[in-house]
Amino acid sequence: MTQKQPRWTWFGLGLVTGLVGGAWLFRRSSTTVWMPFLNVWQRELAKTRGTVDAALLAGRVQARYDDLWARHPHFTHPVLNLHARASILPGLALYQVLREEHETQTAALAETEKLLAVVLTKQALPFPLLKRLPDPFAVFRWACRCVLRLAFPAPGWNTTVVEDTADCLAFEVHDQCIYQKILTDFGAPELTAVFCQMDDLVYSQLAPEIVFTHANTLGRGDEFCSFRFCRGDVASAV
Repeated sequence: MTQKQPRWTWFGLGLVTGLVGGAWLFRRSSTTVWMPFLNVWQRELAKTRGTVDAALLAGRVQARYDDLWARHPHFTHPVLNLHARASILPGLALYQVLREEHETQTAALAETEKLLAVVLTKQALPFPLLKRLPDPFAVFRWACRCVLRLAFPAPGWNTTVVEDTADCLAFEVHDQCIYQKILTDFGAPELTAVFCQMDDLVYSQLAPEIVFTHANTLGRGDEFCSFRFCRGDVASAV
């Protein structure tokens, strides 16, 4: 007759197995850097590709993001690392995987632009609050100068303010843009123009109180990027 094993033996075996499995899962998950926006993009992809294919595609995007994160240059300025982690590399990982899916670069860029727009246009959500203020442009001008100084520092951008008056705020970016640099280093300079398009999409929602003009961009092949914000009545009079 086979001797029955004591209950504590099975409990101990289960405990050890659980600890080993948990350690393996923790080690595996610790090598994965959380990728912003992936859950949003997976939901959007599911609308056209189905749930299963969207999940598989999202897994490939996460894996590509992990690889890019491991290989990207790390900057001494924390804000530059934040741009890389939360904006540039997610968009790049998405685009590279979609490029493998599409027959043409144009199709991959178009789908990437559509998916980026889903998340980045949320930056414009506070804009309607400006309309409730007595002088929307004055508040926006002050906030824009703060954001420019804190969120877009050198050496990530070589920025020059060319006009700063009560009616208009304009600045230019010459030579250096961290988005263009990282995307070019990873072989996807064409994606820079898509990020430039996001500026157009977001700031076009300021009108009519504040009008945004983006006539030149490095991503579209110009020698510099130009950003110009003016009061709506001043811009319409030009």
